[in-house]
Amino acid sequence: MTKPDDDALWPGILYCAGIASLSFATWLFFKPVSSLMWAFIYSIAIANLVELPNRLTRGINLCAGDFLRGVIAALGIVTSALIWLQVGLGVLNALIVVFFSYFFGLWLGKNFGLNKKIATLIGVGTSICGASAIAATGPAIGAKEEEMGVALACITLFGLIAMFAYPFLFLSTPVGGWLRNSVSAYGIWCGSGVHETAQVIAAAGALDPSAIGPAILVKSIRIFMIGPMILLATYILSRSSKDAPGKSATKIVLPVFGLVFIFNSIFCAFLDANAPFIKSMGFDWHSVKGVLSGTVFPFLLATAFAGVGSKVRFRLIARIGVRAFAFGALMATLAGMLALVLAVAVAPYVD
Repeated sequence: MTKPDDDALWPGILYCAGIASLSFATWLFFKPVSSLMWAFIYSIAIANLVELPNRLTRGINLCAGDFLRGVIAALGIVTSALIWLQVGLGVLNALIVVFFSYFFGLWLGKNFGLNKKIATLIGVGTSICGASAIAATGPAIGAKEEEMGVALACITLFGLIAMFAYPFLFLSTPVGGWLRNSVSAYGIWCGSGVHETAQVIAAAGALDPSAIGPAILVKSIRIFMIGPMILLATYILSRSSKDAPGKSATKIVLPVFGLVFIFNSIFCAFLDANAPFIKSMGFDWHSVKGVLSGTVFPFLLATAFAGVGSKVRFRLIARIGVRAFAFGALMATLAGMLALVLAVAVAPYVD
């Protein structure tokens, strides 16, 4: 009788793909939580309830490592750099929230007694696009699976709270008056303050379907910043490591997949700008882009997240303590308040 090959890749890959399929099915019934977040939830639950067979290990490690980095690099092909020309004043809102959440988050995390990797992950998750930003940044800065798990838990919980809080605040408090009862200004607030794309759509659409357009435009700027923020976070953490007392100088290595993401975003902008001409040649780029962004990449990210979640253990997350969750709550509140102030500032100019 032949012994199973514990070094084979396919059992672990199929396992992660199976969780991704289950996650997609769940997402169809509860879309405010993305399929990749469901993959993370399911994979953590399974890994902590049962002991996974050793033959899954190699494939799981591949999905959580090189495969994840490859998907993030390829994601740029559906994240057009042209978004900078389409958002108008909203681009300033998005960029201010992104850089505030990151740099202030590093400072605040230090005062909370958190290590810089957790502070960075929660900061980029809050400022950019939740789970995808954490998935992209974690491998670049060498974060542990448990650190990514804490950051993801914070982003999911407080993003869901924001999804319900934003429409309530607009309709039932003076916030609506501050925004001049403008649906577009409300959309800009959602797009610059709510974490996940699915949550942005839900929060904006809960008020009025016409708020979704400006919300997604502003959110797209934050998504585009995945590539630049990966490079920035890697550089800053590398410099911090080099300057730390008692540590030898470390070489600063910018992650290739972050650079590829930016290159692909520029190529996507070229395809978007020339889509009519390309379509006349028999290739419908917008249809292909819709399939890639709506189905292919979410499934691939969910598969990668199943690998990451399968390596998380609750006992190791517990050691990090409650300070990370308090930090995540405060960052979500501060980012939302800043996004509101900025939306109030641009409200007279958006309608």
